Amino acid sequence: MIGTPEYIEEEEEEDDFWPLSIRYEVIEYLLRRYGALQARDIARILGCKMHVVQQVLRQLERSGKVNRAKIGRNFVYSPKEESHGFMYY
Repeated sequence: MIGTPEYIEEEEEEDDFWPLSIRYEVIEYLLRRYGALQARDIARILGCKMHVVQQVLRQLERSGKVNRAKIGRNFVYSPKEESHGFMYY
């Protein structure tokens, strides 16, 4: 019998491993530490799905802890206390 590969099941369980409060803290830390990042970069760093990271970033933006800026066709997120002077080329 051919079943689904184990790595697919492990990937789904991995998102449940990160409680929501820890996701907020880790993403805030990454932004404070490294500055402006895209959602996909954060998802790669954490090994989470992009939609999960985007949900957290939207909530952090609503609560005033994160700024979102459009650069080209993409959005970058940075911590509220930092004001990056984004340069457009």
